Amino acid sequence: MARPPELATDAQWDRAIELTLRRLVYGAGAGLALGLIFTRSSAGRGRAMSFGLGMGVGSAYTDASREFGGVVPPLPSVLQPTPK
Repeated sequence: MARPPELATDAQWDRAIELTLRRLVYGAGAGLALGLIFTRSSAGRGRAMSFGLGMGVGSAYTDASREFGGVVPPLPSVLQPTPK
């Protein structure tokens, strides 16, 4: 039995959210580790961690976009703002 398209999209979103959270944590951890090794100030450590967060989110966005066919689908009509 074939899956309805709504469930396929739901599974894609689940994978995209999981991938984003996982890469966000891994990027923050890697940035913090590098910040602890290479910098002395807390500002430098924060910058290194922010860089790692950005790399993780960017990587997750690229993979999720590829999974959705290159484009993130539009919001459902219920969530879109109504024109005034």
